Amino acid sequence: MLSFARLLSLRLCASVLLLVCLAACGGEPPPPPTAVPTQVIPTPVNPIPTNTPQPTLLPGVTPTPTPMLRSQTLPFWVEADGPLLAELVALAAAFNATHHASIAVVARPLDGLRPSLATAQLLDEPLPALLWANQSTLAGLIVDGQIQAFPAERVASDTFPALLTAARRDAQLWGLPVLAHNNLVLLYNRELVEDAPPSTSDQLIVQSRAAATPLVAGLVMGWNEAYWTLPWLYAFGGAPTTPDGQTITLDTPAMTPTLNLMRELYAAAPQNGDGYARGQRLLTQGYAAFAIDGDWAWGQYLAVSATLELGVAPLPIVPATGRRALPPLGGSYVMLGRTLEGAPHADALAFVELLASPAVQAQLARASGQLPATDSALELLDLSGDPLLSIAARHVATAPGLAPTQATHCALYGLAAWLPSLFSGRLELAAAASTMQREAEVCLER
Repeated sequence: MLSFARLLSLRLCASVLLLVCLAACGGEPPPPPTAVPTQVIPTPVNPIPTNTPQPTLLPGVTPTPTPMLRSQTLPFWVEADGPLLAELVALAAAFNATHHASIAVVARPLDGLRPSLATAQLLDEPLPALLWANQSTLAGLIVDGQIQAFPAERVASDTFPALLTAARRDAQLWGLPVLAHNNLVLLYNRELVEDAPPSTSDQLIVQSRAAATPLVAGLVMGWNEAYWTLPWLYAFGGAPTTPDGQTITLDTPAMTPTLNLMRELYAAAPQNGDGYARGQRLLTQGYAAFAIDGDWAWGQYLAVSATLELGVAPLPIVPATGRRALPPLGGSYVMLGRTLEGAPHADALAFVELLASPAVQAQLARASGQLPATDSALELLDLSGDPLLSIAARHVATAPGLAPTQATHCALYGLAAWLPSLFSGRLELAAAASTMQREAEVCLER
């Protein structure tokens, strides 16, 4: 019989053998756990990169071309309509197709750009990166603080001087001139004027008075508007302000003969109403012999050309000085919005450079029926079939300009405020210049 110790030893050996057999019959042990890679947090980048970054590739892997990303849209507010607006839209589309930028043309009503800007600012809406408007709107945008100075080095050297004057204030340029307009010419009804058109102011006085009858006005114009007086003031050697537009200069020796000439011409004005709109109606209806009017009105005269034979001539020369009466030149400008900076600023300047090119200026001039802003662009145009633009082109390089200042605004206001009194005889000629000067200075002090 086995002892207790021997029995215990046998049981322990059996247990060990059982464990060994179980281990030999079991499956393979599970593989060790796979290490989980540490997540890499990417570095934040600009959501609208100017250039798409290229990925790092493994050796032998061919990269897939990455499409070019566009920068943010640049709103281009345009105070224009008709063919000119359509041409600007087409130019923006062509530019967008070959550049990173996206120029978005937004049409604004004529003379409605400034109110639209004020509304956008009040509602905290996006402001334009680029703007297009005339010299009057440009002057207002400077006062409103809505545009930034334009880099003068980007302006062509053959830009007509008057257009630069109309955009310069505080020794800075505030827009790039693209088109030139606001030219005044002498129109005459060939059925009422038998002689050649007058070449001097004296001849204009004589011929307009001779043509006047109780039914026919000898001469119509914007009699009570300063703009129609300025050409004669320049011809007599005067100007409404100093060249920088900071000082009013109505009370000068040139003003008295200017106002005297205007008074002599007024003798042929229409009876029973000398308003500008009435004068235009009289001319189109065949009841005015001569008219001094601007290129902005040419379309309405062409509309009645089938029944009205109009001649066109430059404004006359003043014999006392030998100078031709030339109106201050206006223009259309592209301007940079006040919030524009960084990469969008560079994109905007690239588009402006396109608008500044002679070929594009000539293209815009054809679309608008106006003149381009540079001599090199003017050389690309054939104006032989357009008598109005042909006359304007002859004198565009020597035309004066009006600085976009408050002094200029007040000088024109002071002049216009007293013209009706001068024509009616209530204001003596000898006191007219000083009276207008005081009126303008009071305006400036407000």
